[in-house]
Amino acid sequence: MTYRTKFWLLAAVSFGSALIAGVIIGKTVPASGGVENPALVLPVLLVVVGLVMAASVAWWRKTDDVQKQGQLVSWWWGGNTGALAMLVTLVVLTGRHSDISLGAIYLFLAQFAGMAVVFLAWKFHGRGVAE
Repeated sequence: MTYRTKFWLLAAVSFGSALIAGVIIGKTVPASGGVENPALVLPVLLVVVGLVMAASVAWWRKTDDVQKQGQLVSWWWGGNTGALAMLVTLVVLTGRHSDISLGAIYLFLAQFAGMAVVFLAWKFHGRGVAE
């Protein structure tokens, strides 16, 4: 199997696992209101999310440095710009205290917290030393 074939196969597995996780979460969590037993459901769904991330590790390891840099740059600039633009749009259209605006704000804060944890782990692992 060629490098290119393996790369795209692993990419398909990553995206496929994310799709399956979305279906599982969509079938588990009701459209409105919370679940009846969040102490049981939340850890199970977090394990599902962990499995999706584990599936993407194989793809990431197969990705060369140029492709990784492209992914990192596009997710940083494109993802943050899109998220901030949508956050401002939601706040303007629905108000600061609407459920959807608060949800978007919480999601953005969670993304920032996740980025900070990974960055600090990277920094303290010795990869962040300036030359």
